[in-house]
Amino acid sequence: MQSLIYIKSALRSLRAQRMRTFLTTLGIIIGVMTVITMMSIIEGMNRYVYKVLGSMGSNTIYVQKYKWMTMGPGGGKSRREWREIAKRKDFTKKDASAIEELPSINLATLTQSTRGAQITYRDNKVEIQQIEGGTPKSLKILNYTIIKGRGFVETDIAFRRQVGIVGPYIVDNLFKKGEDPLGKNVSIGPHKFTIIGILEEKGSFMGHNLDNKAIIPLTTLKKFIRKRWRYHVWGAPSPLAQVHPDYTVKEAQQEIEELLRARRGCRFNEENDFALNTQQMILDAYNKITRGIFMAMIGIASLALLVGGIGIMNIMLVSVVERTREIGIRMAVGAKRKDIMFQFLIEAIVLTLTGGIIGILLGFGLSKLISALTPLPASTPFWSILVGIGFSVGVGVFFGIYPARKASKLNPIEALRQE
Repeated sequence: MQSLIYIKSALRSLRAQRMRTFLTTLGIIIGVMTVITMMSIIEGMNRYVYKVLGSMGSNTIYVQKYKWMTMGPGGGKSRREWREIAKRKDFTKKDASAIEELPSINLATLTQSTRGAQITYRDNKVEIQQIEGGTPKSLKILNYTIIKGRGFVETDIAFRRQVGIVGPYIVDNLFKKGEDPLGKNVSIGPHKFTIIGILEEKGSFMGHNLDNKAIIPLTTLKKFIRKRWRYHVWGAPSPLAQVHPDYTVKEAQQEIEELLRARRGCRFNEENDFALNTQQMILDAYNKITRGIFMAMIGIASLALLVGGIGIMNIMLVSVVERTREIGIRMAVGAKRKDIMFQFLIEAIVLTLTGGIIGILLGFGLSKLISALTPLPASTPFWSILVGIGFSVGVGVFFGIYPARKASKLNPIEALRQE
């Protein structure tokens, strides 16, 4: 009951000095708002990234000539180093078959891709970001879902049929609304293809439109692909492996590494002339980026909370001076020092908690606004609200204890003399 009285007293004090209360808690509001907004955006991005990568196959191993995360302008490597990588021995169908025979591998197949080309239907044209050479197994390994039409069958591969599966972005931009693309003849570059399937929508990831792609039979791609791509780093054929449910990705990687080192003639003192890439590598790089953003957020929020905490301590010290006579009267009628200290500490906590609640509401609203106006997703987790409240209460206790102790140590006789 006594605590409730202190809380009501603190709220009356806040209402009596609304402008002073707002200005005092402004640092707390900004700090908590920053924390909630950034946590909401990071949480929303995390959920989206895990969803996208999960849809691409989290138990998939990409066997390639180069290691991911070395790409980009220079990628940390010189032209000479890239030329050396490009000269590495190409993977073959036999390599994929050997990988599939490993106990830790459920499925494996050879795949190949090339950078985009123009797809044309009548007078409409779309620039395709990527053309993949696939097989019935690659569609399973990469978790491609055909929402309309069919996937590849073995005869498509055997007879090098000029058929293709396209993403929804191509369908939306190449055909009229409501027009059925199945069975339509289109041109990919100078070559004619018939559309046999439409992929499920996946959205975009790190600026890359996952729906702007076309998949054609691997053997057909090999027939039409420019010769120079066969020796290029990105366009080289590469095995794709799906890990068996009874094995971990690391166990499968170890088996594939031992197999390929033997098949490619790598000596014991030589490095691998291939790389085993997984979605976890993308997640690790993404986590490093978000960790940096999170640390920057903590720095900004801490600075704002520090400024807000100093403001709280300052205003509480002013309050102690203004209410010295009140403190003397309370002590004269029997209030103990701990009661006075507790009263002012409760007021400091109520002050910071009020600012924290306002910051939480503003942070939640700002994150939703950012999500609505930009491509950044946002999702406010319940634990971030608890963090905001915890920060607010912590600042109130830390910066309120000194003014509270000072109030409790006043001499009641001297306090009563105060005008």
